[in-house]
Amino acid sequence: MEERFFYIFISGVFSGAILMLILLRSSVLVRVSGESYGLKIPLFGIIHTLRLAPYNGIFTEDWTRLSAALKAIKGKIDIERMFRYAQEYGIDYIGFDGDRPDGSWSSGKFAFCTMSRSHRRPYSIYMNPAIDTERVAAVLSVQLRETIRPSDVYPFLFLHEVGHTQKAGNRNFFAAVINYTISGDRHSLRKRRELFQLKTSIEQFADRFALRELPNLR
Repeated sequence: MEERFFYIFISGVFSGAILMLILLRSSVLVRVSGESYGLKIPLFGIIHTLRLAPYNGIFTEDWTRLSAALKAIKGKIDIERMFRYAQEYGIDYIGFDGDRPDGSWSSGKFAFCTMSRSHRRPYSIYMNPAIDTERVAAVLSVQLRETIRPSDVYPFLFLHEVGHTQKAGNRNFFAAVINYTISGDRHSLRKRRELFQLKTSIEQFADRFALRELPNLR
């Protein structure tokens, strides 16, 4: 009887070792986040994480995505200066996806600014890459009572959205957005007028900021 149990024990250990070897051979290294990787083993999941030393180069996939994104704005704005403003004013993301759920742009929507979903910097800016700059330049020139050239359109739109940031001095922007979101039609006409006036003053502030900074981005 003891000899039988011994063989069963040895058989179990041997089978377990083979199974573990198979699982280890099937394991893969997966990226957890950033430069953190984990060893993923079937049935067990990720059992060990490690962080690689930082790279000084550029990953091919990252460069491919960046190149595709830059094509949408290339020739419309000084990219190097644009990113200088992004760094100075806390812009985390610059995108060209639209305001609709499917990523398209609403008619007449040129650009917008939102809070970033990242913890690194507070704001994201989106610009419509398919703007008719001749038409928009004419519209902006009338609205602003300033001459806006077609080549000024994207620099102005970007700077206008930068003008919504707290560092630019526009401290009430997101408070107004929240108020408009939760107010609906429940507030009195007087309250809605106050919110409209606040939104107008915020947009005017962003316009003044953009006009003041525009010579630096031409």
